[in-house]
Amino acid sequence: MANRIMVVHEYTVIQKIAQNYILTEFSDAIVDVASSTPEAIEILQTTKYDIVICAMEMYGMDGIAFSEAILQTINKDAGYIIMTSNYDKKNIISLHQLGIKHVLSIPFTQPQLTTMINKIVQPRTMRAFERFVVNDMRVILVLDGKKFISKLINIGLKGILCELKLTKSIPNVLMTDEITLKFPKAYDNIVVEGIKVNIKRITVNEYYSNNYPKIIRVAYRFLEMPPESKKIIHEAIKTTANELTMAESEALQQILNDEPFPVI
Repeated sequence: MANRIMVVHEYTVIQKIAQNYILTEFSDAIVDVASSTPEAIEILQTTKYDIVICAMEMYGMDGIAFSEAILQTINKDAGYIIMTSNYDKKNIISLHQLGIKHVLSIPFTQPQLTTMINKIVQPRTMRAFERFVVNDMRVILVLDGKKFISKLINIGLKGILCELKLTKSIPNVLMTDEITLKFPKAYDNIVVEGIKVNIKRITVNEYYSNNYPKIIRVAYRFLEMPPESKKIIHEAIKTTANELTMAESEALQQILNDEPFPVI
């Protein structure tokens, strides 16, 4: 089963950065976000997580009080990471004495977050290539004239990972050797066709009560595509990478200036 991770932070920009970092390193992870500790506690009462990541500086219930509240939920055994901008030795020692083993500095880098997650869950090998999230992008799988629309999880220069909800057992459509990518409005709704692929990996994320797969994630490796399609994908990845870099820089500057984050 895939690791399920919750990120709790009041600022959407931090949620998105953490979510992107996690999904590009742990492509089969399920990441949920919450903007407040009360909202998170409500979710934690009924949904199991492997890791919960929360900011120390939260209104009402700070990260320490939140860690104690988690113990009263079904997630008392979940790994806990606290994020703090007060990353000095005295504060770290104090948190460790309170039983909080994993402390992440704000701002943080992708390798720092990945290393901390790997300390909690089963270690994995590093990614073979960069992958990015393109919100609202769809992957169309076609077989025998039938179309199945799946959600893009991440995309790189060498392949993609998509998510599909099944109504029955795994359909033959997964064995398609060609896919179509439908970009969102932010990318002018461009449709990229003629992408030859093969299956690299299938992961079941959720099951029906009768134990049939319900939500699966399929990784496809790009084999070949028209030059124009390759150009579009490269430009989209470049744009996404630049947007992420700008968001990281903006978040860092706002943290240093102690200014409120904009809601994206």
